[in-house]
Order: sequence, then C-alpha cells, then structure tokens
Amino acid sequence: MICLRCGYCCIRLDVAIVNPGSIRQDGTVDNADPASFIFKPSGHRCPYLVNRGEIAECAIHSLPCYKGTPCQQFEQIGLEDDMCVLRDYLKTYDGQKI
Repeated sequence: MICLRCGYCCIRLDVAIVNPGSIRQDGTVDNADPASFIFKPSGHRCPYLVNRGEIAECAIHSLPCYKGTPCQQFEQIGLEDDMCVLRDYLKTYDGQKI
C-alpha cells in the first residue's frame, strides 16, 4: 500500500513495538530478550510517532531494530501501489472522530 503518513495506524492499532529502553547505540535490539518489545494498545500514541505538520514519521523507521517489527510487516489487502484505505476507517474509530 501507499502510506498516506497520517499517523492513525501509530495511534489506533494494537501492536508490539520496540521497547525504547532496549535500543542499543547502534540502533539494534537483542531479539532474544523478551523485554525488547512491548505492547502498544489501541488509542495510545506510539512513542516513535513524530508529527511534522500534517505528515507523520516514525523516529526509528531507519534504524536496524525496525526491520521485522509488526509495524514494518503490516500490510493492507490490495495491490502494492493502492492508496491506504485504513485512514478513513481509523478517522472514525468507534463512530467518533479522532
């Protein structure tokens, strides 16, 4: 999918994320350490979400520890070059504007 960089996934999805305290100086984590990942529940803002005006960015997207995370592996049903359809759905989460 083509990410619209709205940041809604980073707030509204239940997902395992890299534990901020587990990132090493070189940007990696010990994948064998169960404390390297923590649960981020729906409705809680991911600590790596950075808003630059109307564009959302991930602060660890370029680090090696991001590779293989649930966020990096997240896929949308549809073609690779289709626009993201989750944005409008997540904007009205539980019938309320977010």
